[in-house]
Amino acid sequence: MDPVTIVTAVGGVLSLITQILPLVGVSNSAAIGSIVKTLIDIAPLVTSQIGSTYTGIKNIIDAVGSHPATTAEQLTALDAFDKQVDAAWDAVEPLLDPDAPQPQGS
Repeated sequence: MDPVTIVTAVGGVLSLITQILPLVGVSNSAAIGSIVKTLIDIAPLVTSQIGSTYTGIKNIIDAVGSHPATTAEQLTALDAFDKQVDAAWDAVEPLLDPDAPQPQGS
């Protein structure tokens, strides 16, 4: 799958979650569980294009994590996913930042 298609697909999923999340009741942890599962399922796509998806995915992680229906188990899964996203970002950030020091021999 080409990068533009991946970013478009991830953006669509994140947009849909953004629209659905406010409609989830404060005690509907099953719906939150489905959202968390969806985020984890698209993790390979998110991390493969992290330069374009980082801000959106971080915003969704924060929003889902602060929803009152999110259980401790779901928060643990979100935290693990958040760490995965941060690690992917940390790996590519120097390549995206023109002011970052370049490795020796570049």
